[in-house]
Amino acid sequence: MLDRYLFLRLLQSQLALTLVLSAVIWLVQALDLIDRALTAGTSPLETLMLSALVLPRVLTFTLAPALLITVISQMVRLLQDYEYFALTAAGLSPLRVLRPMLLLGAMVMILQGLLAFYISPTAMKTLKLSSFESGSQIALADLQPGAFKDLKPGMTAFTSGQDDDGNWLDLMIYDTAKPQRPVTYLAKKARISERNGEPYFILQDGSQLIGDPNRDAQNGGQIIRFSQYLLPLSQPTPKQEKRIAFNRNHMMIHQLLNPAAHGVTSEKRITRMKGRGLELISNLAQPVVFMLIGFAVITAGGISRSGYGRRVIVAVLLAIMFQIGVIALADMAVEENSPTLIFIWPVIFIGGLMAFIQNQNDPDMAKRIFGRLMGRAT
Repeated sequence: MLDRYLFLRLLQSQLALTLVLSAVIWLVQALDLIDRALTAGTSPLETLMLSALVLPRVLTFTLAPALLITVISQMVRLLQDYEYFALTAAGLSPLRVLRPMLLLGAMVMILQGLLAFYISPTAMKTLKLSSFESGSQIALADLQPGAFKDLKPGMTAFTSGQDDDGNWLDLMIYDTAKPQRPVTYLAKKARISERNGEPYFILQDGSQLIGDPNRDAQNGGQIIRFSQYLLPLSQPTPKQEKRIAFNRNHMMIHQLLNPAAHGVTSEKRITRMKGRGLELISNLAQPVVFMLIGFAVITAGGISRSGYGRRVIVAVLLAIMFQIGVIALADMAVEENSPTLIFIWPVIFIGGLMAFIQNQNDPDMAKRIFGRLMGRAT
């Protein structure tokens, strides 16, 4: 009953904190994407679905910190509500409180592993592909007067501004889809439209220069004038997807650990990807470590109901130290070509925290163990 009671309290707090932290970070990361997509005319539902693909990556980084805050807050609440005093007075070891926390830490660890290894890379890759497919339309929202803007690979636009009706004025578009015969479009006015789900530029009162713009029409260039011209902005053929540059955030764990087998040839990229993969594996211990940190710093003062501020600062510093160590050892493991190095830091951290917690709750344990060892030696 005690384990169930404490676990439900911890789980409720973990869910609430994860939701709040994830929502804040997600809004910061997705706000710019939402603004550009809506400005470009993307439907609200499509925009929401596109921005939701950021959530798995956000959850990957918020689960462990939320667990740290959960453990600290619930331990403080146990002290302030005198429940911790009642447990110790009834003869229950403070380590009994640790059992539901370990269960929650294991659940968070499994969920974080699924997110970091598979779900988040898949979502980020889908976002990359979706942004690439609708990139021209979204890029239109970033067109600024007097500045060049890439609408899609091989197509650059320039405009002097917009009129009151939303038409682009004095538009110039340089299209190098066919490098041998680049095309330059000039139009007094242009507006965006859509047919069958495909975005188009409707160019008005302009001209089309086919060939090298540095040469005149007599030397190979061809000028065509038009009153209206439809210029498609959708990405050409699926072959174009090969030009998309995927990075380590788009790759699953097996791809990160062996990037050469998945088409990565650059030594620098291979090193970065392997380091990222080892870092993700080492970070599996993050929820358990953060949970133990929260429990250790609160119980370090015994049953004292004061000094929480200093303990929270210590907890944050220890969490930062652990994360720095994970990153450093992941890089070292790649350089030394010894992946097992990534397990050293989590083992040291967990072992040290468990020894500290045990010593706080049973100070004479070390003396008893030392005495037994000395007795056997003699």
